[in-house]
Amino acid sequence: MSIGHKVRRHREIKGWSQEDLAIRLDVTQGTISNIESDKSIPNSLLLNKIAKELEVDINDLLNDSQNIIFSNNEFKDSSFGIQQYCHITNMQSPELIENILKNQQNITQLIESQNRLIEKLINK
Repeated sequence: MSIGHKVRRHREIKGWSQEDLAIRLDVTQGTISNIESDKSIPNSLLLNKIAKELEVDINDLLNDSQNIIFSNNEFKDSSFGIQQYCHITNMQSPELIENILKNQQNITQLIESQNRLIEKLINK
């Protein structure tokens, strides 16, 4: 089952229209339509937001019969993991996505701090 089909199914379970979900995610209804019709695949940030809004685990949206998702600690011996599983199409775990988001927030905070320091230096 595709990501788009799963998004549509979970959205309908909530009783939401595409427009309802789009508003919650701050995207257009067309974006939701394209995802649900498998015309586009959401990036990791949007997929994380979709999973949170629909109150589902991100792996539930990613997993299908041919996709296997691993957390970071399951790849202690990556050669074993690759030999054992031949259909690995996405290795982004929820933990990895969360860490990416946290790093982006930290970078934003650092940039804001730098800007404040630069403004203080300019004003002196």
